[in-house]
Amino acid sequence: MAAATLGSATMANASLVFVGSWTPYDSPVSWASQPPNGPLAYTGQEAAALLFGGNASDYVISTADNQVANINHLSWYDVIGVGGNQFAENYTNKYLGQFYGPTSGYNCCGGAYAGVNAASAYIHDNGVTGRNYAFRDDGGAVPEPATWGLMIMGFGLSGVALRSRRRMAIAAI
Repeated sequence: MAAATLGSATMANASLVFVGSWTPYDSPVSWASQPPNGPLAYTGQEAAALLFGGNASDYVISTADNQVANINHLSWYDVIGVGGNQFAENYTNKYLGQFYGPTSGYNCCGGAYAGVNAASAYIHDNGVTGRNYAFRDDGGAVPEPATWGLMIMGFGLSGVALRSRRRMAIAAI
C-alpha cells in the first residue's frame, strides 16, 4: 500500500478521506484589501485548515482530483503579479513571513518569480481557478507490518496456551 506524508508522519492512504475542495480565487479577501502589506497568505495545507478546521498538518492536498489514490501533494497558488502555479502543498513564500503583498511596489514578473513574489493558496487576485482537493486523516490508523507480526505471534501463543490447557483438562479426567 502506498504511503502518504501528512505533516512529519507517514501513514497509509487508507486512513485519508476527502473533505472538500476550493480554488485560490474562492477567497472573499482581495490582495489589495489590506495595504500596505496585503492580507495573510496561506499554504495549501493552511488554506485547508482555515476552510475545513483543524491544523495544517492534518491535511494532504492534491490538484489531481478527489480520489485518495491520485494524491500528488501539490496545491494551486496565486503568485502576486503573475497568476496561477502549482507548488508543493506546504510551499510558503510570504511577504514579511506572513502576507500576500505588498499591495504596491511588488516585483512583478522579475526573474524567478516563484522565489520573489508572495504566493497564497487562498486569495482573490488573478482569477486562479485550479482546484485544490483536501484530504484529512480519518483517525483509522493502519498498523505497520511489525505490529501485524506481533499480533499474529500473540494470537499464536494464545492458541498454544488454550490447546495446552485443554489437553491437561482431558488428561485429568
